[in-house]
Amino acid sequence: MTKALRKLNEAGIKQFLEYLDGGAVDAPPLHLLDDPITSENLSVTIIPARKDFKDRHEFGVYLNNLLKELDPRVISWDQGVWSALALVWFDLICPPSQGGERKPKEAYWYVFEKNYKTYYRHLIRSAWQCVRDHGDNARFMLTGSKQDPNPLAVHGEILEQIAGRQRIFGSRPIVKAANTIYLDKSTGRPRSGVAGSGPGSARRFGKVVRQLDLTFDPEIMSVEQFIDILPKEFSKWKSPAKPAKGVGVSAAVHSPAEQSLSAS
Repeated sequence: MTKALRKLNEAGIKQFLEYLDGGAVDAPPLHLLDDPITSENLSVTIIPARKDFKDRHEFGVYLNNLLKELDPRVISWDQGVWSALALVWFDLICPPSQGGERKPKEAYWYVFEKNYKTYYRHLIRSAWQCVRDHGDNARFMLTGSKQDPNPLAVHGEILEQIAGRQRIFGSRPIVKAANTIYLDKSTGRPRSGVAGSGPGSARRFGKVVRQLDLTFDPEIMSVEQFIDILPKEFSKWKSPAKPAKGVGVSAAVHSPAEQSLSAS
């Protein structure tokens, strides 16, 4: 896309929903972004690049840089902005198969809804918010343990378990601690098993934090102190991951753009 982004208005969102309800059979209706009947100008000029991203963390960094001139408090709940961006990258968040068929999920993955049960699942906004709120500590939520051919289309179990629990997702210290124990620093990806349901997994992490909240206050604890009080089932995760064969430290080196958005 080389044109300035316009956000979808009510008419544009309605037609986008109709496209999704119809199974997203044809090419994405990008014309909705140009038509003044279905879209409107933003307060600043923003030109998204329709390119590939290696993972959703890199995408989140890109989005934060792209949208930096817009007030995050204003756009955070702007249905038209996030739905328009979903349309821009629809081929990446709902890619067609080799036969040209798409399998769209529920509409809220693409058309942003102000619903506390689903808002964190929007495939564009979630990447932006994770990086905006947690910087490099969001990496374990936005990358898979292995490279996916369509990374922007994957929400992931780890993100579901963390972002779906506001007590955890809204706390920088807790998310930083989770990133510390769950991220394999030699690969820059989550350690194997984090997305499962076994002892010490991301699913268990949410439940344990709720229990610890009754006795401790993670907001005033250091990351090390918080990790230390995690129960025995997290012992495996407290130990650093063994480097994968053939993988050096350079695999996890961050780009300048990512470094500038890293959380303290």
